[in-house]
Amino acid sequence: MNIAPSQELLHAMVMREMQQGIRRDGLWAQALAESGADPQKAQAIYIRLRVATLQQETTGLLVQQIKGAVADQLRPPPDFKSSRDL
Repeated sequence: MNIAPSQELLHAMVMREMQQGIRRDGLWAQALAESGADPQKAQAIYIRLRVATLQQETTGLLVQQIKGAVADQLRPPPDFKSSRDL
């Protein structure tokens, strides 16, 4: 059973991305705009924005998995024959 990542894990993921030089330019531009172009403030804002996007992405993936599992359960087994097949 998959458990949604905690806030701590998401923040750690963002920190690891940043240490590896990975940065989403669109989010960085938004962070700079919100910080008044202050790089220190922008970094904190970027982390908040990136964590929010990871939460959204994680939620989207979980919803897709749940929908797929429900669809699989509703699909009749391969050997199923309806009364029309008889």
